Amino acid sequence: MAVKLNLLQVALSNKNYDLAAHALVYGMVKVKAEQNDKKRRTKEQPKR
Repeated sequence: MAVKLNLLQVALSNKNYDLAAHALVYGMVKVKAEQNDKKRRTKEQPKR
């Protein structure tokens, strides 16, 4: 995530708000996908 934060900082410092918005949305989608993947893994594990 450090790379995306760096990209966000560069985009904002250059006043490239379109790129900054894309970086934020990409980060949010990535986090949401990781959260859903964690939930799916716990449901798939068989009960013992």
